[in-house]
Amino acid sequence: MFGHLKNGFKTTASQTFVLLVLWMYHFAWGFVLLLYVKSIVDPLLHRFPGEHLATSASHLFMAEAQFRLMKTDISYAPLWLLLGFAGARMLLTPLLNAGVYYSLHNPHMNSGYRFFQGIRRLGRPFLGYYAAQTILTLAPLYWLYPIVYGALGKHGDYLSLGLALLPWVAGYALYGFLLRLVFMYIQLGKTSEQSLGQSLGLLLRKLPLIAAAAVTLLALSGIVTAAALSASLIWAGISAILLQQLFHIVSMMFKLWGIATQYHVYAGDAD
Repeated sequence: MFGHLKNGFKTTASQTFVLLVLWMYHFAWGFVLLLYVKSIVDPLLHRFPGEHLATSASHLFMAEAQFRLMKTDISYAPLWLLLGFAGARMLLTPLLNAGVYYSLHNPHMNSGYRFFQGIRRLGRPFLGYYAAQTILTLAPLYWLYPIVYGALGKHGDYLSLGLALLPWVAGYALYGFLLRLVFMYIQLGKTSEQSLGQSLGLLLRKLPLIAAAAVTLLALSGIVTAAALSASLIWAGISAILLQQLFHIVSMMFKLWGIATQYHVYAGDAD
């Protein structure tokens, strides 16, 4: 396992163009959403009565806001725009994944060329895989909803509610984890021009190794995330902003490292 992790890290370190594109994508996405939310929230904050007025003014403001949200179409435009943002992200994410997988499989090509060539060659099937994965990820919620709804009526405190739902949440998380691995190997097979049966067969044969590598990187990523969050609570100002942007780069590295490691497992490369 450690040989695959080592090779995956070496491959990740060589994918500077991919890392830059992914970071710019997430930065631009976050920046656009921030500007959009700011354009909605700022006018509301200017109208909020504040502490210098009577409490009744705040109550009147909340009552008016509730009336306008529930009885008028004021919320339709922002909701449709947010839905459009979500749809655009669902279209762009599999295309970027296609470029990433193709770049990992063709290190002999020019870095920029192989990334966009991957989008051109693999974009359509990766869109289909992403749609199927999304549907299969959301499907269990149809059966989990009545369980959660029933638990909310039976348990009066958060502790007992959490304990009651813990097995279901853990099972759903395990299901999502395995589903992600399944589609990762389907995409690796498509990139390597292998059949679906070959890819899934390899996944089943090497599942302990595959799962161990994925869990190891997940744990490392969690440790780094916890450290970054702790540091952001201590530092403020420009230091916190720089740390946040650095964390996004590190987060992208871990995601790419995870895919690269599984690629080396798929290819059978180990030191």
